[in-house]
Amino acid sequence: MKVTQASISESVTQHLARRIIHGDLAPGLSLSGENELAQEYDVSRTSVRNALQVLAAKGLISIQAKKRSTVNSREQWSLLDIDVLGWLSEGEVDLQLVEQLMITRLIFEPNVATLAALNANGHDLAAMEDALQLMRQGQLEAERPLFEQGDMAFHQALLRATHNPFLLALGNALSAAMELSFRQTIEKDVRQTKTAIDEHFQLFDAIRLKQVDNARQQMRSIVLNAAKKRIWHDRPEMFDHII
Repeated sequence: MKVTQASISESVTQHLARRIIHGDLAPGLSLSGENELAQEYDVSRTSVRNALQVLAAKGLISIQAKKRSTVNSREQWSLLDIDVLGWLSEGEVDLQLVEQLMITRLIFEPNVATLAALNANGHDLAAMEDALQLMRQGQLEAERPLFEQGDMAFHQALLRATHNPFLLALGNALSAAMELSFRQTIEKDVRQTKTAIDEHFQLFDAIRLKQVDNARQQMRSIVLNAAKKRIWHDRPEMFDHII
């Protein structure tokens, strides 16, 4: 298979990104120059330059004329970028970032459930039900990938059920963020996820019956219970103020 310039550049991008995201290259560090990086990776300067431009576009590094590129702090990363979220999910994510992700979900997802309860049609409900069956099958057969596939499909169907074009436009980034969250909070043995699946079925029933307040509260409970598995046992007081 012919290796293109683009694929070479992408390989350099991914390797540098993983080193930044997982702490091998610390914030504020100056990267080697283009010539040195080209020698290190045994690629052309063009490939290195393209890789650095991609990393800069995603907020991982800063490029200044006639200066070496520097590694940015996490606050500058484009954390809703699908690639950045994908690189994050490949390793252990620190608890502070997981907590911030759960806060984001708590602000966002109960409102999605509310809109879904108001707007879901028959097609949306069928998609949710199919996803729930995948989750149940994954749990019963101890097939983690199948469970994760169903979990993501359910939340994506929920998002589509809002029928809000702006939320749908954000769908890919939001789905990637939720996937990262799921991987950090799901039990290692998916056979132990029966309670979580039951909670999702209760949410589905609330949406199906257009029980708006119940749907909101049920989604809130799902997020809070997921957070307890990974972050804390006693809910911080600030979470009582996020309605």
